Amino acid sequence: MVYLSFLVLLAGVLRLGWIRGGYYRQQARDNKVTETLILADRGQIVDRKGRVLVRSQEVDGIKRRQYLYGEALGAVTGYVGKADGNELKYGVCGGKKLNNMSLLGRGGVEESMDCQLLGTDGKKLTEVDAKGRLVRELGTYAAVVGKEVELSIDAYWQEKMYQLLAGKKVAAIVSEVGTGKILVMATSPSFDPNMFAYEPDSVKIKNYLEDVRGLPMLNRSMGAKYHPGSVFKLAVATAGLEEGAINESSTFEDTGVIKVGEYSYSNWLWTKRGTTDGMVDIVKAIKRSNDIFFYRLGETLGSEKIKKWAAKFGLGIKTGVEIPAEIEGLVPDAKWKEKNSGEKWFLGNTYHLSIGQGDVSVSPLQINLETSVIANNGKKCQMSILKNSDNKCESLGISDKTIKLIKAGMVGACSSGGTAWPLYNFKTKLACKTGTAEVGDGTKDTHAWLTAFAPADNPQIVITVLVERGGEGSDIAAPIVGDFLKEWFEEPNTIVPRYPN
Repeated sequence: MVYLSFLVLLAGVLRLGWIRGGYYRQQARDNKVTETLILADRGQIVDRKGRVLVRSQEVDGIKRRQYLYGEALGAVTGYVGKADGNELKYGVCGGKKLNNMSLLGRGGVEESMDCQLLGTDGKKLTEVDAKGRLVRELGTYAAVVGKEVELSIDAYWQEKMYQLLAGKKVAAIVSEVGTGKILVMATSPSFDPNMFAYEPDSVKIKNYLEDVRGLPMLNRSMGAKYHPGSVFKLAVATAGLEEGAINESSTFEDTGVIKVGEYSYSNWLWTKRGTTDGMVDIVKAIKRSNDIFFYRLGETLGSEKIKKWAAKFGLGIKTGVEIPAEIEGLVPDAKWKEKNSGEKWFLGNTYHLSIGQGDVSVSPLQINLETSVIANNGKKCQMSILKNSDNKCESLGISDKTIKLIKAGMVGACSSGGTAWPLYNFKTKLACKTGTAEVGDGTKDTHAWLTAFAPADNPQIVITVLVERGGEGSDIAAPIVGDFLKEWFEEPNTIVPRYPN
């Protein structure tokens, strides 16, 4: 009986091995290992207080990037898009391989910090049979989430500022005194980066890209350049005092207009009301933004020294802020004009340079940097949008006396009799400079500027506002600054007047 059972068992084994062996070998060959991609989340972007600005989430099994502050931070955060052909072929960030579902940064911090935000995809290995049925799971390589990026931005104040811009063409920057950290970088009109995420809204995107008047995709704070007008005078005043062209006692008479041959160069007060400021020293010149004083000062200094000091302040030069597409600008001098146009430099060119007109062009971020040098008592700090960046500050070697005189003029500009009349009522002592810059395109349009720091004696913040083709700086930009500062310094009862229109 035992012998018979053994023979039956042996027959079964032989049948499985010899007769059915080919069948099972074929089955094994038909089985295959498959890889299922596990997409990694991009890292979060948070503000200086840990508020989440941008995060990844999964909707219906699809990874989506969510921008919690929408238009208010669109120019800062940027957006994401799928990898293009070259990125798929060659990879990014030192050769990191991508796939058809990979999302990469396009503009803003999403682009500049892409390699930090980009996670590492995982995969699951499974064995399936010839019919695609699961045989077994072989293992899983977990996806690694991208690193978090902390910005110096304060989302609360960013949103407050964006609300104040009210659809105008405006750039506004608020930075921290002593560090160069940017608290607010607002630009209007703006775009909602959510329109580019998950299921892109093609109609909205088309409208953004084709809006050549509003240019909502443009970060006006650092990606556009403008004639600075009188806010440029802070650098010129410093140049005059530091180069010994003037001192605290030097005066020029405001004659209303200066004539050079057939050309006339007037002060704004003469043009507007036909009156003059009389004898003007450096403090009064800043307080009243007197063009005649700065024409004469520029004539004494010459274009090369003005350009030298403008460069020291960072005007016409990229600040190095960690956002793509920053623009340089230009501070011309005699050598530049001869090289680029083959023409000589005339006295009228110096006059225009001295008041921030002519070929001078800067970004609002550069003006914020210029202003911060005075607030920082002569130190220039590298501008940064990252909370933990190791940005350096350097002394420009400006004397305490020069800083004191320029601060006095800026305090005067925000006080009774100064040009920034909407800021007269503050309890907090402010230091500011207005600017009204001719666009120079044949129209009578002007850019409206106001740049300030406060409190004047112990500054916390530097604030710069530009309203593109807005009008006069005192009338248009100053009220925006005032509305922001009354909340910052908790002065709810301070009245910030403006014209009815």
